[in-house]
Amino acid sequence: MIEGLPRSSIETTRLAIGRRVWPRRLHERLNQSLQPLNFADRLTLAYLLCTSVLVMTCQHNIPQAPKLLFIHCGLIAGILLLAVRRNHGPRMIHVLSHWYPLLLPGFFFEEIGHLVHAIFPGWFDHALIAADHALFGAHPTVWLEQFSSYWLTEYLQLVYTTYLLLIPAFGAYLWWRRKRDQFAAFTAALCVTYYLNYLIFVFFPIEGPQHTLAQLQQGELTGGPFTAFISLIEKHGRVHGGAFPSNHVAGSMVVLFSAFRCSRRLSYVLTPLVLSICVATVYGRYHYALDVFAGTLMAGFGCWLIRAREKKKAGTPEECGRL
Repeated sequence: MIEGLPRSSIETTRLAIGRRVWPRRLHERLNQSLQPLNFADRLTLAYLLCTSVLVMTCQHNIPQAPKLLFIHCGLIAGILLLAVRRNHGPRMIHVLSHWYPLLLPGFFFEEIGHLVHAIFPGWFDHALIAADHALFGAHPTVWLEQFSSYWLTEYLQLVYTTYLLLIPAFGAYLWWRRKRDQFAAFTAALCVTYYLNYLIFVFFPIEGPQHTLAQLQQGELTGGPFTAFISLIEKHGRVHGGAFPSNHVAGSMVVLFSAFRCSRRLSYVLTPLVLSICVATVYGRYHYALDVFAGTLMAGFGCWLIRAREKKKAGTPEECGRL
């Protein structure tokens, strides 16, 4: 007992001190628990939790909902294990713990085929068709058909295919050059961009001009082996939905914006390729023109957000902080 103070006053003082201390302790313990997780880990876990809640809430509208939940639980457990063992396990675990954010988007995009009608049963293409026509005075995919030729089609289908290699190739470049901070910023920006896109796919389902404007086209695009390869993928493996924003454009733009920060010379090489990918998405009838602009905007937002976070952590605009 503190001499001179009644017992009731002492208890009140202890309670007041306790109320101030426990939030700080909780915050410290939470920080300790999250310490092994980098920003890409946290973004991926947040996306998995959001989509898991979506699957549980709208399971009657989602094919194979229990299977998706089981996969999500496995992915969450795997990410947590990789994070904990990142700096204390075999070299393979260390590499995989940094690289998995570049591999998972393939699964998440395929999953959109199950989630796209979780909330809305129909499509909202009419809004983009009207907006495209109002902006350009024509349907861009139909208008571009007048310029189609064997070699142009083959070239644009080729660059459209290179998107599959562009992201891992740029990641490998950063990793090989030991630009670990830039690699972390790149993967985090990609996560922000892709995960926001996936959520938009669910809340604003778009199937694309290949389905909605086919009756206005004069015929199929003709090309060579790359055109045939893309046609085969489109026929047997294309996800129906997930067209707005364009993931091809968004991912390619994240690469380009990141390259401008890390290597201006490389960015000058990549610019024609990325711009060609943007044209290919509309020329190939995969996307509306607004999908391209939206994909660019999402990529810009993702890179800006990560850059702002870097500045806040590093305390200087020039320093690239570890994410």
